[in-house]
Amino acid sequence: MKKLLAVSMMLALAGAAHAAVMPNPAAEALVKEANVLAAQNKYQEAINKYSEAMKADPSSSTPLSHIAHVLLMVSLKNTPENAAKLKQQAEGAARQALKIASDDPLAQEVLRTLLDDKPVPLHAPTEAAWKLAQEGEVLFQSQKPDEARAKYEQAAQLDPLYSSAWVYAGDCYYTQKNWPEAEAHFRKATEIEPLNSQAWRFLSDALAQQGKRPAAEAALLSGIAAQPSQQPNWDKLAALRSAAGFPLTSLHLVRKGSGRVDPDTGKPVVNLDPSLNGAAEQKSPDGALWMMVGMTQANLLLKNREAKVADKPFAIELAAWEGAMKVADEIAGNGGGEVTDPALKSMRMLAKAGQLETALLLLQYKESWRPEFEAWKKENPNGIRKFIDTYGLRP
Repeated sequence: MKKLLAVSMMLALAGAAHAAVMPNPAAEALVKEANVLAAQNKYQEAINKYSEAMKADPSSSTPLSHIAHVLLMVSLKNTPENAAKLKQQAEGAARQALKIASDDPLAQEVLRTLLDDKPVPLHAPTEAAWKLAQEGEVLFQSQKPDEARAKYEQAAQLDPLYSSAWVYAGDCYYTQKNWPEAEAHFRKATEIEPLNSQAWRFLSDALAQQGKRPAAEAALLSGIAAQPSQQPNWDKLAALRSAAGFPLTSLHLVRKGSGRVDPDTGKPVVNLDPSLNGAAEQKSPDGALWMMVGMTQANLLLKNREAKVADKPFAIELAAWEGAMKVADEIAGNGGGEVTDPALKSMRMLAKAGQLETALLLLQYKESWRPEFEAWKKENPNGIRKFIDTYGLRP
């Protein structure tokens, strides 16, 4: 139950005051009604209401992203078979929302939660604190921020390590445009748990509202340091940088090759994107690079399996890319041409600059890479800002 509540509250607040494409007035009223139902765990009724909102305003991403969120919540309460179907539906709704608004924060967080391999290691609050927070969420969604804040603050007092309770309380102040109090509460959350990426993002919002741009940017960099895969942090940083005349470029790397070990045969298997099905495509610089990524990954997984050694996901990923870069170098050196995908060109440039490890950690992060990422941060205390300043890249 704690896992369900943790994910539910985190995702609900991902777009609490910051939805990318807000619905028109008629749809907005329906969304608010649905939010109350969702907070009360009346999921089917909430989905029905969000669906009405979607019909009232098909141009808004908000109803779809909320449907994706509710489907994810329901999946966590179901049998494995039903959960798989619900998660597939949640992913579909989230991707549909992102087609309407690529920066919809709730849809981004639903998709990240579905696709990442591990949750961020945040404190699991006590059951009593969670119940208070859930009561607060119902009040918050019912447009009662003062009463909601009281519940959140009680939860924080009951469990001092519960950083997100301070985020929720701070968001009550944020909705009332009390920026200093919101800042204080969000900052408290970051002090309790520096890995609470959402707390850093909300702190940045409160700082930006007060005209504290450098501090707002620093908070976003800390949010990226907490968990690089949270896209809303990058979106907000890109907006700040663009306003200052230093825009960021999205890498937009679409993975077209991966490897695995077949559980039935025990043999390595390479999966390639359908666009690389032809022999000519596989022999192209792009195709050969992705083939090597998949082959290296599959062979390393098989080697670990045979040696009965635990996989180290980031070590495998890094080795796969290093091998792929060598193949790309050989093809180019033999007159076979360079890769054509802009994202692969960027990865080649970064590899030549000795930044392949950093690029993967920041631009392709998975939570299973946490040990290597924490080690990298210790060795490179200003590494994130330096990388962004130098290359102007984001996921």
